[in-house]
Amino acid sequence: MLDFPLGMKSPGLNICEWLLTILSFLFIIMTFPISVWFCMKVVREYERAIVFRLGHLLPGRARGPGKMLTEFSPAILFLFIMLYQSSCSGALQVVTKDMVTLEIDAVCYYRLENASLLLTTLTSISSAIQLLVQTTTKRLLAHRAFSELLLERKSISQEIKVLLQLGRGWSKRGIRAMLTSLEDSQS
Repeated sequence: MLDFPLGMKSPGLNICEWLLTILSFLFIIMTFPISVWFCMKVVREYERAIVFRLGHLLPGRARGPGKMLTEFSPAILFLFIMLYQSSCSGALQVVTKDMVTLEIDAVCYYRLENASLLLTTLTSISSAIQLLVQTTTKRLLAHRAFSELLLERKSISQEIKVLLQLGRGWSKRGIRAMLTSLEDSQS
């Protein structure tokens, strides 16, 4: 049926796209001194640009860094920051294996690696990451005793990172967890 993944645009342009592209280039040429300032986009070294034209993701990888020339056709440009980012899950209430209730903060440092895949699969990246960190942390800490949490905080943080990488399929979505840490445990 379809040879292209869902949301991807076929490599050829149809008649409407050709017409819009030609009209936008004619408009750029007619208003050249002014329009060049609106068509030139600069993508910084730590950013990647993803272009949707007429609701379809353009084929190819995310563009950047450097200068990009975009025409006036109905195109939407998304800029992704590819630096390390953090997600703080707030105070989580966890009941441990020995029935001690405690509040704990979990912080995850991550990096977005495949921006176009993330943009097409997730609507809110930060809330999705925060929920994954919360559920993974609660699930792992519920099987530990309170004394283990106090003594083995670094190894538990490493286990959370491994579970986020492998068990939740982050690598399939283009996210890479760099570091997780547990902070402020209060019983």
